[in-house]
Amino acid sequence: MRTPLVQEKLAWVAGLAAVALGLAAHMVAGGSAPAIPVLLCLAALGCLAAQLLARWVHGPLLLLLLSGVAQQLLHLGFDAFGGYFPGSGILDHLHGGQATSPAAGAPANGAAPSGGSVHLMLYTHMAAAILTLLVASGVFKVAGLRSRRREGTDPALVRDSRP
Repeated sequence: MRTPLVQEKLAWVAGLAAVALGLAAHMVAGGSAPAIPVLLCLAALGCLAAQLLARWVHGPLLLLLLSGVAQQLLHLGFDAFGGYFPGSGILDHLHGGQATSPAAGAPANGAAPSGGSVHLMLYTHMAAAILTLLVASGVFKVAGLRSRRREGTDPALVRDSRP
């Protein structure tokens, strides 16, 4: 049986960072957060996915692609499980109310059904994907440095200089 690499042991941090950054992006863009149990479930699924994919993801482009897919799935999850109530989004609070739509059931031009701006939601989730890439690559670099440091100081691997 193969010993897991240190990078694979710390991969769950990238999943947790993706969920946290995705939630922040969603809230900044005017969306609402789902209930705490739903957030915990999404965080657990994100950590599990990051841990499972850590073995096969090598390279920043693939990691960025997977970060973008994760942000899209998180947006769908936040939108599906988070109800929108006027005044629950950060931008809605700052601007003093939700913009009224011309038709009773149709959202205003450029407004999402959940109450935020579609473009702002897209940009914030893209920024969250890029930040997830940076966090994940930083976690892997720190884990690689730790593993190299351990290899150099492990008494079983250090050879005695005497003949």
